[in-house]
Formats: sequence, structure tokens, C-alpha cells
Amino acid sequence: MFTATTHIVTVVVGAGVLALAWAMAQLGWIAGIAVMILFACISVYTYNLVADCYRFPDPVSGKRNYTYMQAVDAYLGIIILFTLPIYSCAFIRID
Repeated sequence: MFTATTHIVTVVVGAGVLALAWAMAQLGWIAGIAVMILFACISVYTYNLVADCYRFPDPVSGKRNYTYMQAVDAYLGIIILFTLPIYSCAFIRID
């Protein structure tokens, strides 16, 4: 729960707050407010996804996942958990 709360705080108070004045100056009042509302809706949606990951598969009686690694293991399985970093590094590699 602490790690999820920490990530939520960094999303809300992170670099977006520092760039907010410049973004509003570039977009103007109407588009700036519209974009802020759009990203607020996206943030609420992702917060709900994180909350749904806490208990899986049932929100009331499901197994509790205390860490992100437990949630990934519950959703994707143990095989994907160990092979995913190997395959993702193949796509990121720079030659």
C-alpha cells in the first residue's frame, strides 16, 4: 500500500506540476484546461487499475497483492514474470 501511495504522489506532484505553467502558456486557456481535464480522467482510470490489482481475481475475497511483483505474478503468471525482462531488453537494445 505504501508503494502504491508513493507512486500516486509522484504522478500527481511530479514533473507535470513543474511544467504546468509553460504548458498552459503554450496551449492557452481553453485547450489547456481541456487537456488538464483529459489527463485527470486518465489518472483516475489508472488509479482504479492499481486499486483493482490489490485484490485479484475478486475485489472482495480475492488474494491480496502487497507489491507490484505479486500483482504481476497474479495477472501474468510466474513464467511471464521471469521471461518478460529478457524479451523487453531485446527491443530496447541499441547497437
